[in-house]
Amino acid sequence: MLRATIKSLLARKLRLLLSATAVVLGVAFVVGAFVTTDTLGSTFEDVFSDVNEQIAVDVRGAETTEGAANSDGGGRNPVPESAVAAVRAVPGVAEVQPNVANAQFNQVSLVGKDGKALSTNGAPFIAANWYASERLNLQRVIEGREPRGPTEVLLDPRLAERAGVGVGDTTTVFLPTGQHRMEVVGLVRYSDGKDTLAGESYVLFETAAAQKLLNVDGYTNLVIAAADGVSEQELRDRVAAALPPGLEAITGTQLADEQASDIEEGLGFLNTFLLVFASVALFVGAFIIFNTFSILVAQRTRELALMRALGASKGQVTRSVLFEAVVVGGIASAIGLGAGIGVAIGLQALFSAFGAGLPSASPVLQLRTVIAAFAVGIVITAVAALLPARRAAKVPPIAAMRDAATPDRSLLRQTIGGAVLTVAGAVFMTLGLTGSGLTVLGIGTVLAFLGIALLSPLVSKPVTGGLGLLFARSLPGRLGRENSLRNPRRTASTAAALMIGLALVAAVGVLGSSLKDSVRAIASTAIAADFIISPTAVGIDDAAYRAIENTPGVDTVTGLRGARAVMGGEEEFPTAVPASALGTTIALTETAGSATDLGPGTTLISDDVAEERGLSVGSTIPVTWEDNTTETLRVAAVYRANELLGSYLVDASAATHFTQQLYFAGLVKLSEGTDAATARSALDQAIAPYPNIELQDQSEFVATASQQIDQLVQFFQLLLALSVGIAILGIVNTLALSVLERTRELGLLRAVGMSRRQVKRMVRVESVLVSVFGGLLGLIVGVVFGVALQRALVEEGVTELSFPVAQLAGYLVLAAVAGVLAAWVPARRAAKLNVLQAVAAD
Repeated sequence: MLRATIKSLLARKLRLLLSATAVVLGVAFVVGAFVTTDTLGSTFEDVFSDVNEQIAVDVRGAETTEGAANSDGGGRNPVPESAVAAVRAVPGVAEVQPNVANAQFNQVSLVGKDGKALSTNGAPFIAANWYASERLNLQRVIEGREPRGPTEVLLDPRLAERAGVGVGDTTTVFLPTGQHRMEVVGLVRYSDGKDTLAGESYVLFETAAAQKLLNVDGYTNLVIAAADGVSEQELRDRVAAALPPGLEAITGTQLADEQASDIEEGLGFLNTFLLVFASVALFVGAFIIFNTFSILVAQRTRELALMRALGASKGQVTRSVLFEAVVVGGIASAIGLGAGIGVAIGLQALFSAFGAGLPSASPVLQLRTVIAAFAVGIVITAVAALLPARRAAKVPPIAAMRDAATPDRSLLRQTIGGAVLTVAGAVFMTLGLTGSGLTVLGIGTVLAFLGIALLSPLVSKPVTGGLGLLFARSLPGRLGRENSLRNPRRTASTAAALMIGLALVAAVGVLGSSLKDSVRAIASTAIAADFIISPTAVGIDDAAYRAIENTPGVDTVTGLRGARAVMGGEEEFPTAVPASALGTTIALTETAGSATDLGPGTTLISDDVAEERGLSVGSTIPVTWEDNTTETLRVAAVYRANELLGSYLVDASAATHFTQQLYFAGLVKLSEGTDAATARSALDQAIAPYPNIELQDQSEFVATASQQIDQLVQFFQLLLALSVGIAILGIVNTLALSVLERTRELGLLRAVGMSRRQVKRMVRVESVLVSVFGGLLGLIVGVVFGVALQRALVEEGVTELSFPVAQLAGYLVLAAVAGVLAAWVPARRAAKLNVLQAVAAD
């Protein structure tokens, strides 16, 4: 039996090629996801290991409050300068260096060659103090000298090149304390010759200047080297005993592990994100595998029946088909494993193209990735082939004696199963969209797709039959229509793969369109200003704010500040606004209380927060600010959710507790009777000295936000295009197998006078009908999913439902084009069949 199975497999190797290709692509994406995150993780582990190699102990402030701490250091007390002397006096301490660094990486930037602020997306900008230490600082000044004053700065060569400056030049640096003109006095590079360790950029100041410029009262942390013969743990214990309250000491190893763990946590999201798309590709590929083996089993009815007649048991037949599937899955997994390295490199280029540059490094292939590749490929293939294998075992031995095809089965059981799965999927998706988590949402989506795929044969005949009437004028068109109607199960399962891919693409399109319309609605209802000022990097400082405020024709400027705070036990991001802005530059719709009551000691909350937390006008909320001070705020009013401002508004006076004193936006109201064009020109001149600020009217603000949404949608759709491509391969595979299955029929058609061109057209019509059916089904399902996503995100600000009609129609046209392309090779093969050999075929 094994020899017979191997011979059968070798005889049909070309028929299984496209099916294997689907598995190859899915496995490659899985491998690419793991290799990408493993490579990044390894890169950052090496970085932190190198940086902390000589650090025996690190002294830092204790976390300020539970919930306010964050991974970038913004939630810790500063280390007082007096701690340096105390640590230096500890026995076993060889060297102590104070470190001053920016709390958040996106709070630093420089002016680029184009005169605009460099983007803070991608690899971080690190602003810190410079200290000369052969032991604790791995960077060396390679040109120029160290900074010695408040207006001097060191840059790494790569950043200097991006900014178009060299030693002796001046540049504008954007920092948490605003915009500063600085002289570049030197360039630094790591002792091993690298400009950076992982793509980061360095802006380094003299220590006292760094404290002032970065708004750090004291030091961020102290790094300590141990004397010979003193262990990390021993020195940590000695240092910890000498520290004042509010500080803690950890070993250098623990510091490196924490930093690597933070990166690993961030990469975990990236890994999950990529694996979701890999799962989609494999899910689509499973339909193709199922369809391929179903057709092969149908074509081998007499062969399998003969095996049964010669004594093969049902179990042997089942294992024979599953063995073929396992071999196909194993070969595809091996190829996918190699292709996954290329996918990882491609993903890195894709992320860079969308502005999220990742550090380059040699790909890391772990044993876990190899095991996952083969496990996923083989299991998916075997599971997809299980039902056809069981069906093969049920072929009666008597079928070997007749030339009839196996009769089509009733759709009753399949319809019932499909209805149950669809309902279950809808329930799980509802739970997932209402807060039960992405796992529940994912399970619901899979169940819904399986259910819809099982139900699709019910509509296959009427839909493809109706579409086929468009081609019914010619004989090839009528025959192509009849071929698509001949086996509704096959047509539906082939179209289901395309349906899944297009459904997800359409759902993302509906969500993106709804997001853009929601932004328009927010801009028109929440912003009562004539112009919006927004920073392209870091934030708007007081000097820029005053320049805008003093511009002729400007009546009012409202600056918006934000910060982290623990409000009622939860981390929130309140926005500080002056009460005078409400009703002038900011439009609020109160549902309870009066927004004019906003003042010191009060807060305004959105209606969704009020409902979720059971709050109302007069309720009190305990607050812990970023500077670790606490107070209790009274709810003065409840307003309809406003995504521009967030869920909490506090009085502008509360901003004194914020670490970040820059404005994240400014709203400009012109004086009555002022010409907008004249005021625009004056405002452009006012902000010209501030290259990190952008002036927009409402339409421009909406256009910019829409462009960002479009980029995000395109990124998702580009990743989902893999599943659509796999689905098209499935159509090619089905048509190719269908041509083989109908060899004798095609020969007879040619024998009675059908030309090769007519045969090609017949196959193309069948392919187009299958593709358009899958496209229609996918668009309908995708629109339903998109509506569900929009409704679930109403409280997050996606208040408007919009359908990108032209885009959806374009997808349907592309589905038809894909059908024509998918039929290219099978149609040519059908047209080239030798008539006599085809007529004589069994």
